[in-house]
Amino acid sequence: MNQKIILSVLTIFVGLAIFQTTNAAELDTEEQNLINLLNDYRKSLGRSELKATTPLINGAEYFAEYFANHPDDADVNIHKDENYGGPEERGQHYGFYFLTENMGWGYETGQAMFDAWKNSEGHRENMTDASARTIGVSRYYKSGATKNGNLTEWFWILDLSCEGVERLNGNNLTDSELYTKSGYKKIALTIKKRNKQGKYKSARNAEVKVYNTTTGKLIDFDIADKKGRVNLYTYQDVSKVKVKLSKFKGRASATFYEGNRKKKSKKVTWNGNKSYQLKFR
Repeated sequence: MNQKIILSVLTIFVGLAIFQTTNAAELDTEEQNLINLLNDYRKSLGRSELKATTPLINGAEYFAEYFANHPDDADVNIHKDENYGGPEERGQHYGFYFLTENMGWGYETGQAMFDAWKNSEGHRENMTDASARTIGVSRYYKSGATKNGNLTEWFWILDLSCEGVERLNGNNLTDSELYTKSGYKKIALTIKKRNKQGKYKSARNAEVKVYNTTTGKLIDFDIADKKGRVNLYTYQDVSKVKVKLSKFKGRASATFYEGNRKKKSKKVTWNGNKSYQLKFR
């Protein structure tokens, strides 16, 4: 009988060194299906959609292959490899801010792997982490591979991050980081607040969220950089969105107001990439 087991780890990495890689990330049908299933599940819980990014996919691909070639290594079972050490260092090498990682083996399809992780409390908590924003998934097949003496063959890695590559430098998630086949659209915002002197200044660290106006589900969120800029991403099939300010120093909660007109939410109809300059009192 095939043995099917899963492992999880929850860690936060705060280092700033970045080592970019140039591998061409690629998701197969089952990997993409797992991401779709997870995003549907997250949205049912009020969580944001996870955006597939090249750095995370590359990191997951590396460790899935390493896992398949060292299935019974004690260090691998605690998410370590001989080249980079722990997942924090691996994330640093591939250029992402590591948040959580799930390991799994013996499952061929995305549905089966998703169900196994969902039914495991620790793995479910990892996948539904509210702070997660980006994702990388990889499965690796090795014919005849065993783990703990049982035929396994399929090895899975799922990595989540709460920020993108550029965020490590204090900037926003960028188009170039997104997985090229994902089909996202972007809205770029500059968030400003009015100070006591009546002048508008950049609202650094303001948290911005974008919702699907049809379903009311959270699509994406970002934290404004030092110039008040945020980049929000959603899939192309979303025609209208509503943008809200959820965290703002001095205000616990607020809805975006355009100019001085209060009680009027800013709704955006997608028509290619646009840039909006919003000001709030």
